[in-house]
Amino acid sequence: MIVKIEPPSGIIENGQAAFLRGFLRLTFKSAIGPRLGVKAQRRWVHMLSLLMPGRLGISRRSLDVNGLNIQIVSSHNASATSVILYLHGGAFCLGNHFTHRSLCSLFALESGLPVWILNYRLAPEHPYPSALDDAVVAYQELLRQSYAPQNIIVAGDSAGGSLAIALALRLKQLGIPQPACLTLISPVTDGLAVRQEQLFGGRGEPMINEGWLTQGVNWLNAPSGSEFSPLTADLRGLPPTLIQVGEEEILLNDSLQLEQKLNQAGVSCRLECHLQRWHVFHLQTLYLRSAKLAIRAMAQFGLSHLPA
Repeated sequence: MIVKIEPPSGIIENGQAAFLRGFLRLTFKSAIGPRLGVKAQRRWVHMLSLLMPGRLGISRRSLDVNGLNIQIVSSHNASATSVILYLHGGAFCLGNHFTHRSLCSLFALESGLPVWILNYRLAPEHPYPSALDDAVVAYQELLRQSYAPQNIIVAGDSAGGSLAIALALRLKQLGIPQPACLTLISPVTDGLAVRQEQLFGGRGEPMINEGWLTQGVNWLNAPSGSEFSPLTADLRGLPPTLIQVGEEEILLNDSLQLEQKLNQAGVSCRLECHLQRWHVFHLQTLYLRSAKLAIRAMAQFGLSHLPA
């Protein structure tokens, strides 16, 4: 099912959105790409992340599992029986719990669940299947800590959304029970397909460019037909899935194709297309009410698929 989500009305929301479009186009889309090395990209994104702080009322702790770092954020009255495993985006080559603290801390507050943010190994230093292996280790650690599969929500944005689907497919291969559901933001699903910016909103993608996306996919170096090729995979048996995507972004078609493939495989899937919004606008929770509402919808979807 595809649902179009109108942005909240009002001068403040419209003004903040207009400012952010210009700011992202200048500081991210025009700056991040193949002309910069991976270390420079990571430093720049870390600096930009200072403008997207986490929410108050959140506790944080670190967990190390065989050298793999997981940051756990939760509200003070968080559930002890259910959990969210969050796989961050960043074109497979950058990002961590710090870059996504605004999104994940609000996700924890809205859901009332602890959010495990996996700092998986990044490309190009660690190509396929490193990140996927790390995701499997994190999921198995949740099981080891007595979280039942039906009490686990797996979520991710962009490359992390792609990793979430890959995790579900790997679990299927291994015969490990699936999580309760997947909540995905703008997942990369179509590899190196040639994309054209979606201009339904008349503005085009202000955040990511094709060159950076292609670079990240090349650095990941996942073979054709791997778990990172969900559009050609057998998706039967995957859990109920929510996909959120911006109307203006170049990955819109990736989400539309995934929704179609999931439905064809008999998997319950809801796709929310947020009008006049861009790639992972959810990161701007400090500035956009639409970002807060989108994360609230993710939390509600996840909670609706947990045991009563």
